[in-house]
Amino acid sequence: MSVVSEKSSHSRHSRAGFPRQNRQPPPTLYNFNADESHKALLGNIRGPYASGSAIEPRLRLQPNYLGPEEQYAENTTVVTGNTSEHSYSGITERFYIQPQPFVQVTARRCSRICWLLSSISISIIAFLSAPTMIIIPFLLNKLEYDWPEIVCDIECQGNLLNICVKSVLLIVAFYVMFWRKSISDMPRLYLPRAAFAFFVLFCLFAFWLFFIFRFIFEQNSKYSIAVAYALSLLDVLVFIHCIWIFYEIRQNRPRFIVTVTRDPDGESKTLSIGDLSIQQSAVEILQFYLTNFSSYNPYLERSRRNDMIRNKANLPQSSRFKIYDIEGFGQDSLNEASARALMEAAARQKMNCHNERLYEEIEWEKRLKKRKYRLIGCAEDAFGYVQTVSPTTANYRGETMTSSKMASTVLGGIARPLNRYLKITRQQPHHLPAAVVRYLDKCLTYRFSARTFLQRFFSERFPPQETFLSEAKWAIICERQASSDIFQGLEFVLRSHNQATDVGVQLFCTFEPLPFLNITEQSDKRVMKFAFKN
Repeated sequence: MSVVSEKSSHSRHSRAGFPRQNRQPPPTLYNFNADESHKALLGNIRGPYASGSAIEPRLRLQPNYLGPEEQYAENTTVVTGNTSEHSYSGITERFYIQPQPFVQVTARRCSRICWLLSSISISIIAFLSAPTMIIIPFLLNKLEYDWPEIVCDIECQGNLLNICVKSVLLIVAFYVMFWRKSISDMPRLYLPRAAFAFFVLFCLFAFWLFFIFRFIFEQNSKYSIAVAYALSLLDVLVFIHCIWIFYEIRQNRPRFIVTVTRDPDGESKTLSIGDLSIQQSAVEILQFYLTNFSSYNPYLERSRRNDMIRNKANLPQSSRFKIYDIEGFGQDSLNEASARALMEAAARQKMNCHNERLYEEIEWEKRLKKRKYRLIGCAEDAFGYVQTVSPTTANYRGETMTSSKMASTVLGGIARPLNRYLKITRQQPHHLPAAVVRYLDKCLTYRFSARTFLQRFFSERFPPQETFLSEAKWAIICERQASSDIFQGLEFVLRSHNQATDVGVQLFCTFEPLPFLNITEQSDKRVMKFAFKN
């Protein structure tokens, strides 16, 4: 997951005009032809659920992707010698892909590599410092550097054993802190971890400086002092890493309530997070969004918006607004007063059109439920005709087939209602024919019911695609730096720059602190009596 910081700015929409395009209706998702050899197997499924065509075991599947949408633009402006007419429809195009912010990819990769190399270097130096302090007196004695004889008593040997155990604990601390895969790439430096790294380097520098001047240059003859000094260094390093682990655990304690609202569909949910920075809270919010929010379908959003635009375009001429330039100034744009008058008139007209919007929503939900229950009935009938055949099974008709061939046959019986349901919900790009056949094959193999098979299409989240999204690109839009801490009343926007999923999605995040809970205990030991009212 890649998170970058972006300065807040207002998006400017293009108002260029596009001619209307006459396009043919899209092809069906599943095309199948008649085959006399399998009419007897699933022929009774038709009835009210399937069409009159028969079923074939091998289907010719064609994906149905939505073609280019019809775009309506301003093309009725007329300019004459002394009068100019500007028409206003009150509808702007909302569906667009946010441009990716300019980020120096080379600099970000270099900073990531530098941080990785520095972490590895600090870990190696911290781990090898104590053993090196123990080995240096032996090396100086072997090199005949006029070093006194090394004597290690029982206490010294116990300290050596203690050094071995604490070295293992230090390796575990390194593994917990550094050796884990990063889940995000933050736009700014993580200040607490950088301060921790510099503090570790300062401790190593101080211990080595003291060891070189007070033990090597002065030629201290007591080897137990060097062992005890190395043990003290290990104690400090282990304590520092334990403090950091406790600091990370403390950050997970809930401190703030975050309300996340997704634009443009307005779905909203809340979560609790700890006392983090803005970029860390952005990572937590995006992980919550990817796991708890429903999948955003831009095709359905665009289809519903196009229906609204088409209904607006069919309004009578008396419901549209026009402004005439009687003085003949010939201005190409509306002034502030005229624009305000148009917006007020459009708002009044929308207040009077709420009944039409209500009826459109009810009609769309009615058609959706009708196609959904038609698909459920057809799928249950198709699954009811399928029987698992074993060597001891005797009551079955027709020839035996493999699971893949049976899946193709059953899919032929539910292809028409499934295609109609996917068409009204605009899920065709997310359910490829080959993936549907494989999933149906798996359902038949494990003897799943028809409801289990259809849950893949009724679920709020789309099934995983064959091409795995290795990196999700988001941008933080906030007035403060991304490394700042979160506080009460903080608001920022997370903008998606993905081309495959979450196209045009923005997450508006607001923060409020959790209140202090003052809980008291009350006990009422009085005997209560009851009576009827007068």
